[in-house]
Parts: sequence; structure tokens; C-alpha cells
Amino acid sequence: MRLLCVHQNFPGQFRDIAPKLVERGHQIKAISSSNRESHHEIEILRYTKEKVERSGIHHLTTETDDWIRRSEQVARQAIRLRERKWSPDIILAHPGWGETILLRDVFPCSPQILWPELWLRPEHMGITTSHLTLEQCHYLRNKNCLLDAALSEADAAVVPTIYQARCFPDRWKQKIEVIHEGVPEKLFEQTRLEGLCIGSSVTLKKDVPVVTFISRNLEPMRGFPEFVRALTRLQSLNPTVIAVIVGGDAVSYSDAPGDGKTWKQTLLEEVGERLDHSRIHWFGHLPHEELIKLYRRSDLHAYLSAAFVLSWSLTEILACGTPVIAKKNPMAEEFIESGVNGFLYEGSDEELANKMALILRNKAASRNWGAMSRTKLSPLRQDYCITRLERLMQALAIRY
Repeated sequence: MRLLCVHQNFPGQFRDIAPKLVERGHQIKAISSSNRESHHEIEILRYTKEKVERSGIHHLTTETDDWIRRSEQVARQAIRLRERKWSPDIILAHPGWGETILLRDVFPCSPQILWPELWLRPEHMGITTSHLTLEQCHYLRNKNCLLDAALSEADAAVVPTIYQARCFPDRWKQKIEVIHEGVPEKLFEQTRLEGLCIGSSVTLKKDVPVVTFISRNLEPMRGFPEFVRALTRLQSLNPTVIAVIVGGDAVSYSDAPGDGKTWKQTLLEEVGERLDHSRIHWFGHLPHEELIKLYRRSDLHAYLSAAFVLSWSLTEILACGTPVIAKKNPMAEEFIESGVNGFLYEGSDEELANKMALILRNKAASRNWGAMSRTKLSPLRQDYCITRLERLMQALAIRY
């Protein structure tokens, strides 16, 4: 099939999907505003995000303006393809930046499969409905109006978890398929590491307990504050434990602290001297191959995300056989059965620390959890997930 992938940060959501589809004989072209590279057989048509001066408008309107501008840029690149007598059998796209708005006008006979991720609700912003401000109401409606428009043109939508699928209104659920992007087969085959040199100067020695916390950005929706507060007690309970924290200082899903500081700065000021910084290693970001090595060395990974968008790190860590302690919520419960392949935690930061200390002491149970994680994650093996996606594409292509 001829496939068109659209994602402003391509490969983005299609990091693992696109190369696998190429290997299976599909021809892929992509439209993106990023300069990131992908599979050498994928032609990427790039556009430049315009910088414009805007004044006298509501600040939430600037995002809508961006959506419209991006949609025009993407449409121009799509028209270039059409002028070359190339049209996609299927369009695979992320609608979150407005890029799909005009695709139906350019390719009216090409089925669209979208990756909408989540229908945004107040709890995904860490607030209750009764405490929504008017601006927050506008923000939610604005974000979801874009998804409404995109889904009205889509033939199908794909999300990785049942929880994310259930967040969407009933009017769209018949279009939604729960298909994970797939966990690369090689991760299931990786052996555990006893020691590891990471970065330019960090050595994680054999027999030293290592706890990891990994997120694109260190922020409340991913449970960063809980982890730092719990770490102060964990260090007192386990005098040799090393923590490795990976994540940037921006925010992806949470509000910034509001005082010009990062969440890292805010939390470090809060806990003060209660943390032994000599036993913490911070990394802003690590190359993916380095992350895989860290997964394989970690003795316990803390995944404390609120229920909203599933992080790839969780499935990759489970595939590497790493014990996981996760915040109990409907999304985490899809992947972790407490006491079988990990532990689901709810309660205070002190209770979190106590449980982490207990898990680190019980090495036999941790090894069993790691082995069981790989078994329970088998339905997310990449080859199986890609096959499911191909079946969906074939079913849609027949309709047109």
C-alpha cells in the first residue's frame, strides 16, 4: 500500500510503526515540520512553521491560529504529492496540531486513520469539574473541538489503551480501535545487566540497588513530586540505593509552577537537605539505546503517572523484565497486576517509600515479577500489533 504519515514531529508516534511497515513492503511518504530522520526509504516532505506577530487576541486563540496555519502548510505539501500523480491508499496521521484539517479536501478518496491519543477531561489537567475556571473550560473545549473536527473526517482512530478509548464521547467510540504501537521484539530478548556505565561519568555498580524514574518532562501529571518526596524517606530506609531520574525541565501535560521555576527546582527547594544528592543521578534526556540499557539495569522503576496518556517507557520497561511500582489507576491496571508482575500503589508518599524499600529487599519476588511482565506483555509484541494495524488498513481500503 501507499501510505502517507502526517505528524509535526515525524517520526513521532510512528517511530516504530513506520519502519516496520516499510519492511513489510509498504511505500511510505511523510509530511512533517521537524528535521528528525527516519527510515531511509521514507521520503519526508517538510514544511516550516511560520513565525507571526499576533496581538489583540485572546491568548488561547493563538493555538487555533497555529492549527490553521499548519493545516495549510500540510495541504500544500499534499498537493505537491498529488501533482506528482501520487496519492495514498491510507493516511496515517496525528490530528493534535491541526495538520489533518484539509487532508480530505486534497485526497477525498484516501481513508484516514488517526492517532488522537485522548479526549481531554478536567481530571487530565489535575482538577475537578467543580473547580474549572472559564479559561480552563475554553481550553478543554478548544482542544476537543479540534478532535471533533478531525474525527468527523476520519474513517478510524487508534489509541493504545482501553482507558484512553473510554475517554472519548459515545459518538466517536464506534470509530476507535485499541491497538498499541507495539513493543519491539528485541526488548523481550534482552538480558538483564548487573552493572552499567551511563552518560559520561555515571557507573551503576553490581549489587547496588537502582531505582529509576523516567518521563519526557518532570511534572506533576507524571508523578514527579510524589517520587521526589518519597525518595527522601527511601534514602533513609535504604542507605545504598541509587536513584536515576531522566526527564526534561519543560512541561508536557501539567501547568508550570507559575513562579518562573521548573518543577525540579520547586521540589528540590521543598525537600531541601533531606535528600542525599550524591545518591541521585539526573539526566535531562538520554538516547533511546541508553534508556534501554538503563531499563535493563534498574532494580525497580517508579511509574507514577496519572491516568491519561500512556508512556512508551512503561511497556518498554516491562518488556525488559524490570519490576515496576505504579500509581493505581485504570490505565496502569491494564498492564500491571499487583503482586503478579509489579505493584500498584495508592496512598501517601511515605507509603510509597516504604513499599519501594520492601520491594528492593525482596529480590526473589522482583525477579519473578520481571519474568511475568514479559509474559503478560506478549500481546503487545510489535509484529502482532503491526499485523492488527495492517488488517484495519486493508478493511478500510476495500471500502473506497
